[in-house]
Amino acid sequence: MRFWLNAVGLAGAIALAAGSATRATTQCQMQELAELPVNVDGPMNTIEAQIDGQPARMLVDTGSTFPFLFWSGAARLKLTPAQIPGYTEVYSYGVGGKTQESAVRIKELKVGDLVARNLDMFLNGQGFGGVDGVLGASFLLQTDVEFDLPEGKIRFFKVKDCAGDQVVYWGKAYSVAPMVGDNPRQIVVIISLNGTPIRTLMDTGASTSVVTPEAAARAGITPKSSGGGASPTIRGLGPQAVRRSGVGVFPTFAFGADETIRNAKVEIADLFHADKESAIGSNIPVSTIQEQMLLGSDFFRAHRVYVSKSQGKVYVSYMGGPVFQIPGAPSPAPVTAPAAK
Repeated sequence: MRFWLNAVGLAGAIALAAGSATRATTQCQMQELAELPVNVDGPMNTIEAQIDGQPARMLVDTGSTFPFLFWSGAARLKLTPAQIPGYTEVYSYGVGGKTQESAVRIKELKVGDLVARNLDMFLNGQGFGGVDGVLGASFLLQTDVEFDLPEGKIRFFKVKDCAGDQVVYWGKAYSVAPMVGDNPRQIVVIISLNGTPIRTLMDTGASTSVVTPEAAARAGITPKSSGGGASPTIRGLGPQAVRRSGVGVFPTFAFGADETIRNAKVEIADLFHADKESAIGSNIPVSTIQEQMLLGSDFFRAHRVYVSKSQGKVYVSYMGGPVFQIPGAPSPAPVTAPAAK
């Protein structure tokens, strides 16, 4: 779920309770700070949390800049929206365009051993599937973090003197890509479609991976009918529905230098066509979002993903199963794992 805010930040610091597990090589030391169980049934990845002592179901969403609550979740939890000092007009940009936010102040957000106190959370959209809100990137990307969705776990690490692939402590073949951009609340990498570099957001909140028509065209691909029973439109938090263009069959998809998928079928949709603003002194609208592809939950569920904030890199190990899913279409065949290093 692509969700970006133009606010400066949120009040409230998140405390990580240090665990007892420590993983080390000759120099690299990795202290596991917390491990969270994730429910990966169905199209969403969710975590059980507590908000002001009440149980809440939260979507795990690296595509969202901040944690936020849906209006329906705030109503169920009996939280009252309030004007927060320092915030006048706050907008979000994402799938479906721009929306204006309200906010609510909560005393405590607790997720396993992770606790945030005196936290300002924005309100946006209506909940679905029993989900009350979203755990965004400012919550999830404070330390090195491992998304082990094949095993239904998220792990947080404090690392010292880990300069390379020692962080791939599970000892399986991997591929690595540097993170790009200057936003610490995003996982943005450059992937390759048919040898064409595509700026890509890694987004656990998107149920499937999607590429924009512009990116597909740059890679020499035009969309074809999916042949499935999916809805013709995609709904995000924005007010406009996004029409599906079809499916692109890309001769090669590459993440880093050591994982390549051949004849990868990826959905094509103009996700961010409504996310445009005119700069001061100009009447020409320009895009507020640079990314042209989302690597969604389908990619994460087929991989073990280690986000090394300390190195500015993302390590992925293929664990099995289809990497890309097309809504309404039969599951594709599994890919071949990258060669062992």
